[in-house]
Amino acid sequence: MNKMENGTEKINRILTSLANTQEDMLALKDYIWQNLDHSSVEEVQTAASFQVKYLELLDQFALNSQEISALISQFTGIKVEDTPKEVEQTSSENQRIIKELNKDTPHKITEDFTFKRPTAFIFDGYAYPDMNCWSQLYVQFVACLGKKDLSKLKSLADNPDFISKQNKKYYSASAKELRKPCKVLDGFYVETNRSANDLMKLAIDLLNFFEIPLDNMTIFLRQDRNA
Repeated sequence: MNKMENGTEKINRILTSLANTQEDMLALKDYIWQNLDHSSVEEVQTAASFQVKYLELLDQFALNSQEISALISQFTGIKVEDTPKEVEQTSSENQRIIKELNKDTPHKITEDFTFKRPTAFIFDGYAYPDMNCWSQLYVQFVACLGKKDLSKLKSLADNPDFISKQNKKYYSASAKELRKPCKVLDGFYVETNRSANDLMKLAIDLLNFFEIPLDNMTIFLRQDRNA
């Protein structure tokens, strides 16, 4: 392996680590809230105040991370792909990958994924390996839905049921309307500044919207593969 290849691997690892660190920090928000004594008004109020300040700082961190990643990519020409992959596998190759994945523990989309990392998912009998973070998995999944019904997917950009209580969009035809947008296809972006659990809850909402059984999606974790 030459020096350039070795350097590329290191830079890729740094860029991936930035994305994973942000997801861990978002997961911390979930973890703190899950482990509160919700019968204690004082504890809940203290945690709520913490969450407000924490999320403000986390938004700043997300912006800085994006700018750092963009700067590194611009200087080195190395970019971690966050856009959906065009997966072209033969049926036999797909079955081989599924068989290999099934050696690990499959996980349902409804589980708690706090502080966990994805490595692959199977959707509608098709395998999508080499997932490095939850936002990458989520974007790939949304792209799969676009292949099923493109017009229905794009309708999400103006669907009031897919706007948060804080009036923030999860999907948009314009990247400018989102905090951390990721392009799924031309004229359609998704918000990725969410924790693993938040992204999977959105995925559940999408499956319901498309009238697809939740069991059609299975997730595999890096922790299981490394165990």
